[in-house]
Order: sequence, then structure tokens, then C-alpha cells
Amino acid sequence: MTGALGPLMALMLAQAAVPAATAPAAQPEKGEPAKTEAVTPAKAEKPKKVCVQETQLGSHFKTRICATPKEWERRRERDADVLSRGSDRPTQ
Repeated sequence: MTGALGPLMALMLAQAAVPAATAPAAQPEKGEPAKTEAVTPAKAEKPKKVCVQETQLGSHFKTRICATPKEWERRRERDADVLSRGSDRPTQ
């Protein structure tokens, strides 16, 4: 068992002894301001979703619907438009 660990331990020690490869820092030219390293931008925050439980017509089961406030507003506008178009038709 000791013989099998010998080469593995030697490999681990050799890797630890090798310094990590790093690129030398670029020197700014004369008259040019020093540049700092670019910081990765933070992830854009996702808009918060608002969830509502709705009961489908003819069913006792509730459905959970989640959408952003902007999506809810578009849905309200679309529903109002559909209702207004439907009320213009004469009844038979």
C-alpha cells in the first residue's frame, strides 16, 4: 500500500511546487491613466413575480399563475380589449 502512494504523493508535491501561471500586468503608456482589472458585472436582477391562484371556470381546481407586474398589466389590457370588442356585437 505504501508503494502505491509514493508516486501519487510525489505528483501532488510536484504540482504544489510549480507556481501558478499568471500573465504579467500590462504597463500603461505615458500619459495614459492606469487601468484597473475589469470586474465582471453583477447579474441583472430579475423582476419580482407576483403569483395569484385562479379557479378555472367549471372547475374546483385552482391554478397558480405567476407573472411580473408588467406582464399582469399587459394581461389586463388584453382582457379589457377582448371584452370591449365582444360587447360591440349585437345580441341575437
